[in-house]
Amino acid sequence: MAIDESRRHFLTALLLPSLGVISGCGGPDLSGRTEEEPPHSSTEVQVAGPHASSQLISGWYNVERNSWRWTAGKFAVLLRPPIGSAAKGAILSFHFTLPEVVISRLHSVTLSASIQDTKLAPETYQKAGPAIYTRDVPANLLSSTTVRVDFELNRVMVPGNGDNRELGVIADRVGLESK
Repeated sequence: MAIDESRRHFLTALLLPSLGVISGCGGPDLSGRTEEEPPHSSTEVQVAGPHASSQLISGWYNVERNSWRWTAGKFAVLLRPPIGSAAKGAILSFHFTLPEVVISRLHSVTLSASIQDTKLAPETYQKAGPAIYTRDVPANLLSSTTVRVDFELNRVMVPGNGDNRELGVIADRVGLESK
């Protein structure tokens, strides 16, 4: 049984909004996206999140306990600068934990970051526990659609006890915030 043209338009107009297919009707706008396309870069990355790996460039190990990742001595992330940051600059924040085992063996760890070969001030950590590396990022470093942030630790735990990874810090999240 064929549906005449006017009845088909009526049914389409009736059903599509309830399915969220028409833009502005509550459903996600998937126009221009394919299933294979990775999500767009975000300003903050929860390193254990389901889409984080598309922004974690190098130096990140697999997710552990569904909530965090170890880093290597050098690691990099790709971030989208916040709106307006090309004019005002932004704040880089890296949230991580220094495990007791790292501090007991290394006594201190210095973390530094760079964007477009511009070094941001390093910071030295001497106590185990949660920590945040926070730095102002000048506006001239944030003019592109994505920014690569390279991090480096001065010391890492060398492979041993059956673990062949070079271990730095336990990462939670990293991002750029508007000033």
